[in-house]
Amino acid sequence: MARPRKFDADAAIDAAMDTFWTKGYTATSTDDLAEVTGMLRGSLYNAFGSKRRLFELALRRYRDKGAAGQNAIQAGLTPLERIRQLMLSGVDRTVADRRGCLAVNTVTELAGADPDLSALARQSFTRLEAALVEVVEDGRARGDIRVDRPARLLARQVMSAFHGLLVQAKAAYDVQSLHETIEAVVADLRA
Repeated sequence: MARPRKFDADAAIDAAMDTFWTKGYTATSTDDLAEVTGMLRGSLYNAFGSKRRLFELALRRYRDKGAAGQNAIQAGLTPLERIRQLMLSGVDRTVADRRGCLAVNTVTELAGADPDLSALARQSFTRLEAALVEVVEDGRARGDIRVDRPARLLARQVMSAFHGLLVQAKAAYDVQSLHETIEAVVADLRA
């Protein structure tokens, strides 16, 4: 009779997600994953099959948790302030930990090497875009956000600026210049 598993798969995926997010897919070794999950290499492979499969599960967890930003769009603030806070919180977190966005990191690292993982990472972008469209439409209904461009285009403009700012924050750009750029993006949305 097979012995029952003695590990928490969710905790292992979370630990792997944090490691991949910090180090990247390529730089994360199986030994790194064994260490952070508390599992032996063989047990890791028995449980998850491969490093790639564990990364896929970690990337799905990241997407499902809304870590790419959509959960950072806080209710209770004006639409423009929600956009500002999304961008500020992401940039400030990245300045502090240099991790950026796991979805952006994945696409920039693996786009040419693994289109399936890149497509999975893009699902986080799709969710963030949909959340931003809702915020833009809410801002329009309140008379705060410009109406001369489609809401989806404005959402994509914000998302593109946000992701670029996260990359710049990872590269240790001056935080004041990053904050000034956020203010320019928000100002460009005003009605």
